[in-house]
Amino acid sequence: MLTSEVLQKKLMPVLITIEPGGSTQKEETRVGTEKFLYVLEGELEATIGGEVHRLKRGGTVYFDASLPHALRNPGAKPVRALAVTTPPA
Repeated sequence: MLTSEVLQKKLMPVLITIEPGGSTQKEETRVGTEKFLYVLEGELEATIGGEVHRLKRGGTVYFDASLPHALRNPGAKPVRALAVTTPPA
């Protein structure tokens, strides 16, 4: 988390680090929640509602976070990304 008292805010910024070959668990938040991802380093594979988005450094994706989604690092180096969810979930 990149802020304190996140449930009192309008958005939730998080710095995500995923090691090579690693992934996040599948998420699905309530209807009306949106998420923005920005890749700071490495390569990120974002599966959103069954659609795969391959992002490199500087790549972004903005989506309806109520869709099932997960992140994976297919690369050989750690990936770091900024994820911003609104409202906080």
